[in-house]
Amino acid sequence: MNREANTQQWYQGYYDRRGADRNDLRANHGVLFQTLAAEASVVRAIRAIKHDLQTARILDVGCGGGADIYELVRLRYSHRNITGIDIRSECVAEAKQLWPQVCFIQGDASQMEFEDGCFDLVFESTMFATLPDDVLSAGIAAEMVRVCKPGGYLLLRDWRTPKPRDANYKALTKARLRKLFAVGRDTRVVGIHKGALVPPVGRFLSARLPSVYFLVAALLPMLVGQVSYLLQKSEQNTST
Repeated sequence: MNREANTQQWYQGYYDRRGADRNDLRANHGVLFQTLAAEASVVRAIRAIKHDLQTARILDVGCGGGADIYELVRLRYSHRNITGIDIRSECVAEAKQLWPQVCFIQGDASQMEFEDGCFDLVFESTMFATLPDDVLSAGIAAEMVRVCKPGGYLLLRDWRTPKPRDANYKALTKARLRKLFAVGRDTRVVGIHKGALVPPVGRFLSARLPSVYFLVAALLPMLVGQVSYLLQKSEQNTST
């Protein structure tokens, strides 16, 4: 089975187990504050980036159906300078319908055909936590660094906490981040911005006690499972 089919099978299994409305903002009350917290972490990270918003080129790796493009556009990045890549052809077709102004490409993120250093910001959302394959993860991370401009940024919104007894997930911890993105050599950490609570807690509070969601996140930071890591690529890539 090829990578596209494997990936599609993974997502199909996920929604079969969790329900079709698992991440549906309209139908699932447990999603709203999780989404707001995750988006807030991206906003805080983007504030640290000094870009010309009208000319900066953005790459969304593992873009899926284009749901995260809204965040980038709302932050005033230009449609015409955003590119999304995903291995699933069905998702790319969906994204093209949703965002006809954006360039979407069906392809393997571990073997991207973009030139070196052609994007000012390379973004991913909740991708590495669903990639337990170390070789594949390393290949995608290396490609993300390669296509990022020297001095450009990588924004990784992902889960830093694992799911116990679930081999399909592998947390993007600080240690894994340092290894995948050669922190200290090819990149440096600009900031780590806290986002959504671990799903059992966050979804419960979002659905039942939304008024205390952000209070719990502030008072019990160990319950924050998702963060946005902002990295900056070295001006000169020292990798050999």
